[in-house]
Amino acid sequence: MLEDIIHIFFPRTYTLSNGKEVKEKFNYTPYVTIAVIIITYAALKFCKVDIGYFIRRFDKFAEIVKAMIPPNWSFWSEVKKPMIDTIVMSVLGTAFGCALALPLSFYLSNNFHFNKYYMAFHRGLLSVLRTLPTMVYASLLSVVIGSGALAGTIAIAIFTYTIAVKMLYEQIETIDMGPYEAMESTGAKRVQCMIDTAYPQVRGFFWSTVLYCFETNVRSAAILGYVGAGGIGVIINAQLSWRNYANAGLILFVLVLTVVAIETASRMIRRKLVQG
Repeated sequence: MLEDIIHIFFPRTYTLSNGKEVKEKFNYTPYVTIAVIIITYAALKFCKVDIGYFIRRFDKFAEIVKAMIPPNWSFWSEVKKPMIDTIVMSVLGTAFGCALALPLSFYLSNNFHFNKYYMAFHRGLLSVLRTLPTMVYASLLSVVIGSGALAGTIAIAIFTYTIAVKMLYEQIETIDMGPYEAMESTGAKRVQCMIDTAYPQVRGFFWSTVLYCFETNVRSAAILGYVGAGGIGVIINAQLSWRNYANAGLILFVLVLTVVAIETASRMIRRKLVQG
């Protein structure tokens, strides 16, 4: 038993019939596992996370969930408009963000040798902007332009752009440049060459990225109301604050149903894109 444990950390050496020694490939997995356990434990201690307290108080959480069942179906008239606002915010934010990301992703890829200083600056700026979640943008915009769906839509568009443009320019850097170079050698304009030869190679990936961003944005938009950016988050916050758990149960049920429906439709469309 002890010998087996030792061999997990130290590779065995075998002697073949011809006298040649063969050593097993070094296995990093046990060392990485131990490092992850140590880091996790240190993080729990540093953040003063008491898992035992959560377990002891779990019965309170169960009581809240029980109070949400059955949902208050009569509250649907109050849920409908904020839910539609949430979806509209997600649609518009995704559309604006991805529409801006598509042309600029070509400019930020290494394939086409545009201005390298601008490319380095823009990529660095994107790295900074991606560190901020959608809720931070929504909170800042709510102060600048006021509460409402407009702040949420712009916040979603900004965050969508930072994610989509990175995914797209990395994909563009993997395409076959042969058709582009052949068309460019005929004297065609660079933009036309990109539209005719490069874009068709990433078209399916682009629409898949749009769908992925939309799915993610619906979830994000659901909580933007907590910072005054409109959507269903406004009434979720209100109903939980007032301890109207039956109403909150209906909101969560509608939200989960909406997300599942969107994910299912997105999966079907993605499958069609792959097959096409």
